[in-house]
Amino acid sequence: MTAPPADHAPKSSQDAVRLERDRHVAFAFAAADLLLEADAQGVIIKASGAAQSIVGVPVSSLRGVRVEDLSDGAERAFVRRLFGKTHEVGRVDPMPVDMTRPDGTSTRVLLGACQLPNLPSRVFLSVTVLPNSLAIANLPRDENTGLLTQDGLRARAEEAARNSGQTPARLKLLKLEGLEGAARQLPPDRAALMMEEIAAALRAQSVGGDAAGSLGGDDFGIVTATRGDDTASDAALMRDLGEVFRSVGVREGQISTHLAQLDLSAQGLSDDDLGRAVTYAMNAFVKSGGTGFGVKSLAGGLAAAVKETVDRVASTRKMIEEGTFTLAYQPVVTIKTGLVHHYEALSRFSGGKSTFETISFSEDVGLVAALDLAVCKQALEALRVNPSARVAVNLSGLSVQTESFRQSFSELIRPLNDLRGNLLFELTESASIDNLQEAATFLRWLRKLGHEVCLDDFGAGAAAYSYLRQFDVDFVKIDGPFLNAALEKGRERALIRSICVLCAELGCKVIGEMIEDQKMSDLALSLGIDFGQGWLYGKPLSELPQPVKASHRKGVSETWS
Repeated sequence: MTAPPADHAPKSSQDAVRLERDRHVAFAFAAADLLLEADAQGVIIKASGAAQSIVGVPVSSLRGVRVEDLSDGAERAFVRRLFGKTHEVGRVDPMPVDMTRPDGTSTRVLLGACQLPNLPSRVFLSVTVLPNSLAIANLPRDENTGLLTQDGLRARAEEAARNSGQTPARLKLLKLEGLEGAARQLPPDRAALMMEEIAAALRAQSVGGDAAGSLGGDDFGIVTATRGDDTASDAALMRDLGEVFRSVGVREGQISTHLAQLDLSAQGLSDDDLGRAVTYAMNAFVKSGGTGFGVKSLAGGLAAAVKETVDRVASTRKMIEEGTFTLAYQPVVTIKTGLVHHYEALSRFSGGKSTFETISFSEDVGLVAALDLAVCKQALEALRVNPSARVAVNLSGLSVQTESFRQSFSELIRPLNDLRGNLLFELTESASIDNLQEAATFLRWLRKLGHEVCLDDFGAGAAAYSYLRQFDVDFVKIDGPFLNAALEKGRERALIRSICVLCAELGCKVIGEMIEDQKMSDLALSLGIDFGQGWLYGKPLSELPQPVKASHRKGVSETWS
C-alpha cells in the first residue's frame, strides 16, 4: 500500500491563505452540491457546483437570479422566509426545499444559509440534494402550501415526542379565527398567496422546516424545538402573520389568533397511547375553538385523558358490536299536503349520551364506519318488518371515504332488491370529505342502484356548496338554525330562497329541519322548501310506523332535541 503524500508546508503567507481558502472550498463541496452567494436582496452574485442537475440550467446563468426564484409557489415563499431569517439570526440550519427546473420538474434539496460578521451584506447558501430514499419518505402534505396533512403532522409530533429525551420539543397549536371567511372575500390569486405565505411562516419556525401542518379550516400545528420561554418567537410569528394579512388586503381585526403549547414528552406512554394522546390533543384544540385548551404536557396532563379515551373507545366499540343502541324514526313530510314522505332514522344511546357528541367521538377515533354499518343494519331490519315504509339513514363523510366500509356496506344492502327505493341515505357534514371524487363515485353508485341521496345540514358549514357542486343528490336539507334565523333576518331568507332556486335547477328537492310551529312551516313554504321535518309534524317514534298523514300540532313550544 502506497503511503499518501505528506502535506507540504506553505512557502509564504500568500500560499497559506490560498491553502486555507482551498480547504474551506473542499469542505463546503464535501457537504453540498451547489454553493450560492447572494446579496442582501437575495440576488445571486456567485455560484459553484451542480446547477444543471439541480435546477436545470448552467451554473453561469444563475448570476443575477433571485434565490427564491429557484422555487415555485409555496416553496418560493418559504425560501424567502429562510433568507429573511438568516438576516435576523445569522444562520439557518439546512431545511428541505423543492427547487424547480424550467421543465416544471423539481429536486428535493436541503437549503442552508449563513452570514459572516465581516460581510453583513452577503448571504452564503448551501444546496444538498436529498437522496431518493429520503425524498420518497416525505409525509403527506398539501401540494399547494407544502403544509403537512393532519396525519403527517401527527407523525411528526409522535416522532418528536419519542425523541424528547435527547431533543425536547413542543407542539404549538394555532387557530386563525376568521381565516376561511377572509380567504373567500379575496380574489383567488391573493387568497392563494395568503395561504402560501402563512404556510411559509409556520414552516420556517418548525423543526427542520418540515414539521408544520394543517388541522383543517382555520387550525394549524407546528412542532418546534423547546427553547425555554417561547414568548419572543411566538410574538415574531404573530407579527409575521399580521404582515401577511395586511399585505393581501385583509382588514385589521378580521382574523384573530389563538395559540396553545403542548410539551411533547412520551414518558410513560406506549406507542399506541402516544398516538392517541397526540390525536386527542389536536382534536381537543380544534373543538375548543382555540380558547379552551389548557393542557400543557402530553405525558402529564393528557395521561388521564388518554386513559379515559381508551376506556371510552372500548365501551363504544362494545356498544356497536352488540348493537346496544336504538333507532328513533322522525317523519319528513310534504309541507303542502302534510303527507309523510319518509322517516329519518336517528340514533339513540343509553345513559342519555348525546347523539352528536357520540358520533363525533366515533369519527375522531375511527369507529364511525362500524357505527354507520350497525345503524344501517338496524334500519334494514325495521324495513323488513314494515316494507311499505321509507327510511333515511345517515352516513358520515368519513365512512364513504373508507374502502373497507364501502365493501361491507355493499354486502349489507345487496339483498334489498325491490326495497331499494325505500332506503334513502343522508350524507352528513360532521366530518369533512377530503377525497371528493371518491365520495362522488360512491354516491353515484348508490343512486344508480335506486337509493335516493340527501345532502344533510346545508348551510351549517363552508363545504356545503362545494359538496353540492361535486355530488349528484336528490335532496338538500337546510340546517335547522340557518332556517330558524330566517324568521328574523332578511339576509338568511334571501340565501335560503336562492338555495331553493339553485336546487330546482339542479333537479333536487329541499328539506327544512327543526320546523316546530306553523309560522316556521309557512315561512319554509314561502321560501320554496318542499319538505319539512320537526316537532310540528311529529316527534321521533320508537318504531317505524306505516306511512300515514302527519298531524300538525299547533302551538308546540318544546325545544328541539
